[in-house]
Amino acid sequence: MEAYSLFEINQYIRRVIALNFEEALWVECEINQISQTRGNTYLELIEKNPENDDIIAKSSATLWFRQLSFIKKKLGKIAEEVLSPGIKVKLKCTVDFSERYGLSLNILDIDPAYTFGQFELNRQQIIERLQKEEKIEKNSLLDMPLVLKKIAVISSSTAAGFKDFSQHLYDNPYGYGFQINLFQAAMQGQNTEREVLMAFDSIDADYYDIICIIRGGGSKLDLSAFDNYAIASRISESSIPVFTGIGHEIDQSICDIVAHSSLKTPTAVAAFLVDHNATFESEVEYCFQEIAEIVKAKIVETRQSLASLQYELMGAPRRMINEKLSGLSYYVQSVRQSSKQILRIKKQELSSAEKLLEFVDPRKVLKRGYTLIQKDGKYITRKKLLKGSSDFTIQFFDGELKIKE
Repeated sequence: MEAYSLFEINQYIRRVIALNFEEALWVECEINQISQTRGNTYLELIEKNPENDDIIAKSSATLWFRQLSFIKKKLGKIAEEVLSPGIKVKLKCTVDFSERYGLSLNILDIDPAYTFGQFELNRQQIIERLQKEEKIEKNSLLDMPLVLKKIAVISSSTAAGFKDFSQHLYDNPYGYGFQINLFQAAMQGQNTEREVLMAFDSIDADYYDIICIIRGGGSKLDLSAFDNYAIASRISESSIPVFTGIGHEIDQSICDIVAHSSLKTPTAVAAFLVDHNATFESEVEYCFQEIAEIVKAKIVETRQSLASLQYELMGAPRRMINEKLSGLSYYVQSVRQSSKQILRIKKQELSSAEKLLEFVDPRKVLKRGYTLIQKDGKYITRKKLLKGSSDFTIQFFDGELKIKE
């Protein structure tokens, strides 16, 4: 049986590749690993199954110093961000096969529009998924505490944004006290998702008032880690409000969209928290003033009522005395009038009685020719009382006549 050496096989493969890939071609892939040695850049390129993220293809690639200088000049500041693990790229390459080192792609150019297009496509797919799962507005519907004091911050301890955020809260003009606890996490790169999710797991939602995810400004690629489904989903499911200040000046990340409140910078988040507490204090002060005004008005009203009652109490006895005096005067007057009337009537009755007495006075009766007969000191009014007796006295007007036997 004929056998071939490994070198012969690889030599044959090199000739086949050289014949079939004479010109450079564009390759769509994802950077899995990247390293530099002596000015040259070495990459591991992969392609994943879109359904389950399994790697279905892998290849080495080389970016020589000269081509790297060309690409950096072309891309400017975003060159390092594009040439990073986890970034999908479209590379112009020549295919090279070495009998000793195997297959390799030599990178000549890069298409940044493809990378940004992939970011936007991925972004829209994540947004659509969150909408279907009804997670876009879930966190924004949570009620904000009246006062924000205990703040859980997901950020990097070395991030300028975290320092600005903390300084603004501690130096607030109202003297409000804030408790700020940092939960360390990478704010860009491959580790962002894993560390941010770990930070969420470490936060006691029953203790803190809100969660703030903050970092300083950066390019779109710098902040692309926050166009992430897993982080956005965790924000949506949080039982307390989540604020973001991720440094976008124009665009919104997906995390901004699902957060309770999104502000442009970490300092803007801090200013919002201070203003929120100031608003509550103003409302309390306004309520206090309203209560004070109500109390003052009630005191004035009560004083007026007491003064009126005092006047009534002071005047009532006087009025009662006057009323009683008036009544007494009326009674006195009435008694006087009644007494006069009674006296007048009695005088009339007495006068009538006097006239009657005068009329029936025996002396006057005798003067008119009548006589009185007495016997044994008693007046005789009947004839039969004189029978058998002749000893009696007859009284005339001008004297008595005694009759004896």
